[in-house]
Amino acid sequence: MSSLQEQADGDSALMLIQGQFDRAWIDTWLGPDRPLHFPQGLEFGQQHALVEQHMLLASPTVKPGRQQFRSAWANEAIDINAIDPARRWADFGMIAFDMDSTLITIECIDEMAKFAGCGAEVAAITEAAMRGEISDYDESLRQRVKLLKGQSLSIMKRLIEERLVLSPGVAKFAHAARERQLKMIVLSGGFHPIVDEVASMIQADACCANRLGEEQGYLDGSLIGPIVNAQAKAQYLKDFASQWGVEMHQTIAIGDGANDLAMMATAGLSACWRAKPLVAERADLSFLGLGLDAMLEHFEETRSPALTQALHSLQEGRIS
Repeated sequence: MSSLQEQADGDSALMLIQGQFDRAWIDTWLGPDRPLHFPQGLEFGQQHALVEQHMLLASPTVKPGRQQFRSAWANEAIDINAIDPARRWADFGMIAFDMDSTLITIECIDEMAKFAGCGAEVAAITEAAMRGEISDYDESLRQRVKLLKGQSLSIMKRLIEERLVLSPGVAKFAHAARERQLKMIVLSGGFHPIVDEVASMIQADACCANRLGEEQGYLDGSLIGPIVNAQAKAQYLKDFASQWGVEMHQTIAIGDGANDLAMMATAGLSACWRAKPLVAERADLSFLGLGLDAMLEHFEETRSPALTQALHSLQEGRIS
């Protein structure tokens, strides 16, 4: 294990900061008597090149967790994560994505409920479930689906046409994964055919989701078949990995809510985007301020030249 990798695994982890910071922000947070400090010996020109690309390398001076920094920067478009210089796309074979509030910016059942006139009631249940405050996720989903009873099936077509937009950075991130021939799956507690549409948008290899009951062109307030809950997502991750000959340490799981924690814990690498605090605390990588494409800097093959050069200098032992 290299000295830099030991840093990444320990309390003095080398952190990559990404975002819209200015000189005043740097002076506030970085320095000998500040919460963060520049890696000793890193050339000024290299750090300056990073700053020009809205990045910094730093180590904690004190011992707060990432979440404490994130809480302090909650209203700023700034993300901080430990960086593993050796992480490569070539070490992975599959990515599992959540859909709602991850691949897309909305919670589809909440949007459908708005169309149906029961938006506030459904959204309150959704938010509590994603924060992990409802122990029985299946029952919370059934409660929300019941409120859609009597709505035309066209409500899903309307949502697809009017509301379905990929989250910032998703298209670029998915393209990078496809270029490197990773398998991609969407594992969602949402509904077919909405999930099928999103899977098509990122050219995923497969998707699994819930299916709404219907009768004569209208939703009947029921769910057909087993519910895609947290345990199901984790199992699907294992099943697809086995099907495609991918080891579990070669899998990546990306989500945002409590329903994603099991699959994130199962995967070799976990990440989240604008996640609930409970999820952000447990993810290996968490992005709150930037788009999902910020994650590209955490893989050697898609890293910017400036960051690659800085990390290479550290790897060569130019700092103590």
